[in-house]
Amino acid sequence: MKKVACYCGTRNLYHLMIPAVKSLIYNTTVDEVYLLIEDDKFPHLMPDFVKTINISNQQFFPDDGPNMDSWFTYMALIRGALHRIFPDLDRILSLDVDTIFIQPCSEIWDFDLGDEYYFAAVREPKCCVQNLLYCNAGVSLYNLKLLRESGKGDEVIDVLNRRKYPNDIQDVYSFLCQGHILEIPSMYNVNNFAEPTVEKKIAHYAGYSDWTRKQEFVKYNIMSWEDVLVRR
Repeated sequence: MKKVACYCGTRNLYHLMIPAVKSLIYNTTVDEVYLLIEDDKFPHLMPDFVKTINISNQQFFPDDGPNMDSWFTYMALIRGALHRIFPDLDRILSLDVDTIFIQPCSEIWDFDLGDEYYFAAVREPKCCVQNLLYCNAGVSLYNLKLLRESGKGDEVIDVLNRRKYPNDIQDVYSFLCQGHILEIPSMYNVNNFAEPTVEKKIAHYAGYSDWTRKQEFVKYNIMSWEDVLVRR
């Protein structure tokens, strides 16, 4: 199965995508990477297998929708439409811009999603509501095929267009997909909210205001593309 990953970001986040993508390529055997952005062309040098999709004219969430004024921006909201944006893919790994791969972990695409609706997720114990499994969407493996076939993906879009949610896509997926969420080990989403883990494969700097100073980020920020691609 093809290994595909994607990032979403507004123009002010473009430069932060570079070290994130470098860490992904260096530590996995990813086949294709997609950047969902606001322009036709990404203004920085990227390998040929890193492709861009301009979603500034997206048709899934109207401008006056209840979640379009969220502080997350519509680029985070658009993850609720990945099953439509990528109609030919069975699954995709969605990553926040503030994530850095710190160890080899190509196996993340190999998790058996079975009848799990939408993604592999790591629990946030402090955010559980009514004993429900609440998930952080920063590292998410979406079962696009099942989302399309079951209609659950379109239900997510519909719900987001009817009611405002504080954490938009994260809230809706967590609440709509109870019983069909695969919880992956914390090592794949190491953050302030996850359960502590000794082994760390993907760092997620959610909650850190100075995360661009972290050692892992700096490493890939200064790494040359020649060194990044040496393993391919």
